[in-house]
Amino acid sequence: MNILDEIVANTKVKVSNAKEQVSLDDLVSTIHSNKIVKSKFKASLKDKDQAIIAEIKKASPSAGIISENFDPVKKAKEYEAFGASALSILTEEDYFLGSTQYLKDVKKISKLPILRKDFIVDIYQIYESKFIGSDCILLIASILSDEELNDFTQLADTLGLDYIIEVHNEDELKRAIKLDYPVIGINNRNLKSLEIDLNNSINLNKNLTNDYILIAESGIKTSDDIKKFNSTGIYNFLIGESLLKSKDKEKKIGELLLNESY
Repeated sequence: MNILDEIVANTKVKVSNAKEQVSLDDLVSTIHSNKIVKSKFKASLKDKDQAIIAEIKKASPSAGIISENFDPVKKAKEYEAFGASALSILTEEDYFLGSTQYLKDVKKISKLPILRKDFIVDIYQIYESKFIGSDCILLIASILSDEELNDFTQLADTLGLDYIIEVHNEDELKRAIKLDYPVIGINNRNLKSLEIDLNNSINLNKNLTNDYILIAESGIKTSDDIKKFNSTGIYNFLIGESLLKSKDKEKKIGELLLNESY
């Protein structure tokens, strides 16, 4: 069993346990008792010439502990002040040491739209995402069937949630395109082996038209990486580890956004 299969199996157990704490019916009832507000996550990227989705996470299977003195609220304030267009918050508990509470806490203090970064395998998690204040969810094509992708995207639309359809290879990209949704994330990391190839986004982007909002994910560390992507028409980036490890986040974000004032 590879690491991705292991995480997915663990997630399904966690979701089953969560349903025993708060039932799906209770979640649905709570959400629909309030007005459904449409997310502005997609718009926050569409309106920018170049955008960084700044990721907040304590750890990952590939990097181990990334932030010893982890303070998601402090990091969110830093990212917002220094020009991030949106935030990504890991909520997976066992492999990334995330928490839905982190997202709730950041939602209270930040005006930036928030992506819930997790392994969505059940409609329960989509309702839960809306309940905790997410603006966007990640739908990973490699762990979902076409039927699940269709059902999950329709439910997200109903709840006013935006979503990123994440792909890693050409077959997954073809499946994503059929859904006719303009936001696609291309992961440069192979989630099964954890290996990174920055050319993955560049190569797969050749199959997309300008109608799509393409987000390059994983392994992006320097302004040279950004310039390389820009030269091939890629302007949106999900960046986590290099920002989290930087001691001067203002300088780092300025560098990545190619802001000459830095």
